[in-house]
Parts: sequence; structure tokens; C-alpha cells
Amino acid sequence: MVTWREKQFVDQVFAHDDFSTASLQTCTFERCDFRDTRWTEAVLSECSFVECSFAGSDLNGVAARSCNFLNCDFRGAVAMLSGSLAECRMTGSRFDEANFAGLEIQGGDWSYASLRGLDLRRQVLAGVRLREADLSGCNLQEVDLRGADLRQAIVRDAKVRGADFRGADLEGVDLGQLVLHGVKLDLQGAVALARSLGAVVE
Repeated sequence: MVTWREKQFVDQVFAHDDFSTASLQTCTFERCDFRDTRWTEAVLSECSFVECSFAGSDLNGVAARSCNFLNCDFRGAVAMLSGSLAECRMTGSRFDEANFAGLEIQGGDWSYASLRGLDLRRQVLAGVRLREADLSGCNLQEVDLRGADLRQAIVRDAKVRGADFRGADLEGVDLGQLVLHGVKLDLQGAVALARSLGAVVE
């Protein structure tokens, strides 16, 4: 089992390695290659990953808390069964074609991230920062987005049936292009919707 504490790696290749049950604490990785790695039941705490690739990796069972994944590549990564990201910064990272059906997201900052086409049904994203995130084509049905920061987020072709946007900051979000059947909006959200449809709200 890999047990690292306060390790630093730059331009290291870990592709295809097995990090199952690994314990990583306050480690720093910059431009490292983790493509097609396995992270079953791994525990990551206060680690920082900058411009690293996790493309095609198996993240089932991973538990990451207070970690930074900045401008990382998670394209094609899988967490279908379980896993959690608690209070993590995912700023600018890419998740195209990933399958995170079993991943639990607990708070954190996902600003500027590309989540295009991700299935996030029934996720609790209350209070999550998603400023200028690309949510195009996402399945956001029955997602709890109460109090989330969605300013300037791209929601083209997203499915939002039953989603809860109460208390969310929807500044610059084009709600008019969405089918809002069953969506929960508060007064602020209703104003944002009216403005996206061209109304002048005074």
C-alpha cells in the first residue's frame, strides 16, 4: 500500500499504476501523468494536483478531502459505484465523457470546469461554486443546487427536470433555453428567468 506524506512530484509518470488503498496526505503533484490508474478505497487529504491527467482512471471508492485538482484532465474517468470529493477545488478541470454516477460531491469549487454531458442526477450540489462552468448537455434532473454559485454557467441542452435552484446565484445563466418542468425557483430565480427571456425587470 502506498503511504505518502508531504511528498512532491513534478513531471512524474504514474500511468497504469495501482493506488488502491493508498493514503496520501499534503502531497503535491505538478504535471504528473496518472492516466488509467486505479484508486479503489484510496484516501487523499489536503493534496494538490496541478495540470495532472487522470484520463481513463478508475476512481471507484476514492475519498478525497480538501484537495486541489487544478486544470486536471478527468476525461473518461469512472466512479460508477462509489467515491467522494469533499470540499475540493476542481477549478478548470475537464470531465468530458467521465462516468461519475456513484460519486458524492460535498461542497467545493468547480468554477471554469468542463462537465459537458455528465450525468449528475440527484446529486446534492447545494452551495457548490460552479461559476462559468460548462454544464452543456448535463443531466441535472432532481439535483439540489440550492445556494450554488452558477454565475455565467453554460447550461445549453442540460436536463433540469425537478432541479432545485432556490437561493442559487443565476446571474448570466440563460434559463430561457431550458425545459423547466418541475424546477424549483425562488423570487431571485424567477427574475433571472424573466431577464433571460428578454424582460426588463424593475
